[in-house]
Amino acid sequence: MVWVGQFGIADGQALEETPWVGLYPDPHPDRDLASDLYLIVDPALPGSEEFVGEMKDAIGDMFHETKFTVTGGILRALRSAHENLMDWNKRSLKEHRVAAGISCVAVQDDEAFVAQVGPARAVYLHGGEIEAVEPGVIDAKEPFGLEEDFYPEFRRFELGSGDRLLLFSPTLAEPLGGPELAATLSLAGEQALPALYEKAKGIENCGAILIAAAPAEAE
Repeated sequence: MVWVGQFGIADGQALEETPWVGLYPDPHPDRDLASDLYLIVDPALPGSEEFVGEMKDAIGDMFHETKFTVTGGILRALRSAHENLMDWNKRSLKEHRVAAGISCVAVQDDEAFVAQVGPARAVYLHGGEIEAVEPGVIDAKEPFGLEEDFYPEFRRFELGSGDRLLLFSPTLAEPLGGPELAATLSLAGEQALPALYEKAKGIENCGAILIAAAPAEAE
């Protein structure tokens, strides 16, 4: 059993919906391969802000339409978004090119499949220890829409009792990077998310998604 919460800030204002944060529950939760998709999309070039909301929705919709496997569905959805941006950029002046970084996670039962294209940030809390989750391979470090070679970096995590997975905008790397982050994430989701939001105040544009596995006694 997992708890999922999110917050987004746009132009300094906390909003229920922002271009950077997307939550896409499975429209058919009783079928095989039922899984929910959550993602953070961040502009990587000036002027890209107006594109990320549309890109986010296109990825969420395509994932649920094409997922014969969870990772296959993620890859197809991300590749489609990448190709659309590449097509736009090829027809645009250099100063009008757009690009984005993405962290997304598909949650199926107690498994979380993370895919990232830089700039992207996430952390995984397990056993009280924080593990940074960032793109490390060359093909996943460049933003969407700029390079022909494209392949997101995939990671798989078991969501056991008390584990946490936090996806967040790179602009939150510094305010969330303190030594108290593990203690904050160890709180119940309903308590952890407001505490994380407090650290985000003052950031102009950002978002975060917290996925919290319930303790065994709560299940």
